[in-house]
Amino acid sequence: MSKLRLLRRLVPDEALFDRRVAGESQRALARDYEVVHSTLGDFLRRPDGMVGLEEARRRLQAQRKARQAEERRLKQKVQRRAQEDNEHDRRLEAWARRRPRRSGYEGWLDEHDAPRGPSSRQRFSGSDDVAEAMVAAGGGVEQVMAASRLSRENALRNIDPQIMRRALANDTKFPSNARPDDRGLRRLVPDSELIRRGAAKETLRCLAADYGVCHTTILRYFKRPEVAKQLLRVQRKRDRPGGGRRPG
Repeated sequence: MSKLRLLRRLVPDEALFDRRVAGESQRALARDYEVVHSTLGDFLRRPDGMVGLEEARRRLQAQRKARQAEERRLKQKVQRRAQEDNEHDRRLEAWARRRPRRSGYEGWLDEHDAPRGPSSRQRFSGSDDVAEAMVAAGGGVEQVMAASRLSRENALRNIDPQIMRRALANDTKFPSNARPDDRGLRRLVPDSELIRRGAAKETLRCLAADYGVCHTTILRYFKRPEVAKQLLRVQRKRDRPGGGRRPG
């Protein structure tokens, strides 16, 4: 009798192992695969189940490293493009200040010697305007993503690089702007608003209802060391006199 026949109704696949390694409960997986959770638990303890879990760990680790490498590459590209645009803007501004007001052939020569291309501000799109306002108010990359409705990768690629360089600097200056740690989460998609509401002591059940998870998932997330530090920073900022500002 084959191994699959011994499993009765369970038909394992890569997604099963990936979801389990990512932290999804056996009961939730058992419901999706239409078996009782003890059947799933028995399978995962078998040699072939353990091999599948180990392969999933390596696969997800490789995917996580690839995402991190891509994000580092995008950040470096943002810094490089921002520097290039800043230098071009300075050349345009300097040329406009010193350019003599001449006409005819001399005026044509002046225009011919001008730096080529528009300034970065002249290339702004509607998303750039929205992102600039958000960053000027102290927002970071996460806030730019929410305002522009772009993914993290698309924001780093498509929003004006000088704006995104300031957004990255804001994340360094104000750690509560930084993207919450979402490693190992399946259904919960954390954001800075979840951190803010958690710091404000909203009930776990209220947060769980809004984020579509059970309250124990929120509790486990808040107990992560890095998330707990973020919550503490936001709470201390809220508790300062003057609504979060240090007294002068």
